Amino acid sequence: MGSRIEKRFFREEIRCLPSLDPFEKSLSNVAVSFLLPAYHYGASLERTVSLVRDYLKSQFADRFEIIIIPNGSRENDDQTYEAAEALASCFQEVKVIPHQSPRGKGAALRTGYSQSAGKWIFFMDVDLPYDIAFFSKAAELLTKGYDFVTGNRRLSESRFDIPVSVLPLAYRRHQIGLTFNRAVRWLFPITVTDTQAGIKAMSRRMAEAAFSNQICPGFFFDVEFFLCCEGFHFRNAEIPVTLFLNSEKSTVQLLRESILGIIWLVKIFLKFKRGGYTLEKGARRSLFLGEQKS
Repeated sequence: MGSRIEKRFFREEIRCLPSLDPFEKSLSNVAVSFLLPAYHYGASLERTVSLVRDYLKSQFADRFEIIIIPNGSRENDDQTYEAAEALASCFQEVKVIPHQSPRGKGAALRTGYSQSAGKWIFFMDVDLPYDIAFFSKAAELLTKGYDFVTGNRRLSESRFDIPVSVLPLAYRRHQIGLTFNRAVRWLFPITVTDTQAGIKAMSRRMAEAAFSNQICPGFFFDVEFFLCCEGFHFRNAEIPVTLFLNSEKSTVQLLRESILGIIWLVKIFLKFKRGGYTLEKGARRSLFLGEQKS
């Protein structure tokens, strides 16, 4: 029974999440909203938030917020909820925005964004697998007028720190990732060689376009972000990353993700063919026309 419910969640499209309205945030003094979706991560959450908070404070003084998004019900992940609430009570910059369904990282990020106030939106996986200094370079590019700054693990300057014991699974995942990226570039007007790196920074208008048009609740929402960047005529930059990989998913998990990847590429392709990721037919056209004129 549980397995069937889980499969339904991962195939369910985003339909009934909170509405997004950046206008009510226009007077905010928050420079950065850092989104941290968390699922069964209560034991290490304090370390993650402390590192992120120290970094943001060094870069943006007090003009930031950290939004922890517990991704699931409290009865199944009480430790994460308790840890997040304890951190929010200690630090005024930390907010807790629970996400219930549909389950998935992409849907959780959308819920967190809907309650954010930052001019820029940053996010990374909660275990902080990338060097956080990425966001310093990203901030420079956003200041120069770029709307979407993404990490690319396949740039020659990118670096990996991987234990020998993890190398076989990491290499297998790398091969699957290359195949997935070739399919993405064949199906869509996307030229980047790494859409799935879990570290990204963007302007609020880019985030609004992407989250408003998103249908995938899981790991493949990144493809939709790149399609919105192209369809809404935003500027994109890729920069190298340093990745610290201490564990890797099992072969069974990789196979399951591959099957889900095929399902979601079909769903996203059908929406793309209907013009669903363009300024002309995408959500809130008037909103963006007005914002670009101002």
